[in-house]
Amino acid sequence: MNKKKLVNFLLRARTKTYAGNGGKVKPLLKDSKQLEYKEGEWLYRDVYYGGNGIFAGIEAIYFKSKAVWSMSYYGNFKKMAEKEVDLILRTALLEKWKTARTWRAVKWTRRNYKYVCTPDFKGSVEEMAGSERIFRNKKEVYKFFYAGGLLVK
Repeated sequence: MNKKKLVNFLLRARTKTYAGNGGKVKPLLKDSKQLEYKEGEWLYRDVYYGGNGIFAGIEAIYFKSKAVWSMSYYGNFKKMAEKEVDLILRTALLEKWKTARTWRAVKWTRRNYKYVCTPDFKGSVEEMAGSERIFRNKKEVYKFFYAGGLLVK
């Protein structure tokens, strides 16, 4: 499996699912929501649960029907309306699609909003962890934590 192709697929898949507001499929697990994107022998799946301004989930990438990469996450947007967080987060993720939620630091601003993605260490697709935050008028209104990596050599 080519790691560069994995990274490129992951980044494209994210733009086609949550960030691009697409890929909705019937969820496999009760009370969950599920997004998918397929390209040749690659499949991206994002399964998450939400309620009360909290969400948690897992992304997985399959190559030739075998899970090869995964990332878990947890977010809190209790200080924002869901429509507001979706608009700001989707815009930031689409504009910074090559770097957000990876092992690279990202900053993005728009009007009175600031999006910051900060890795916990110098990682790679093999192992990564970090957080993202949204600030409105310099006050934190959203936080998100993620960790994941390769499941195969």
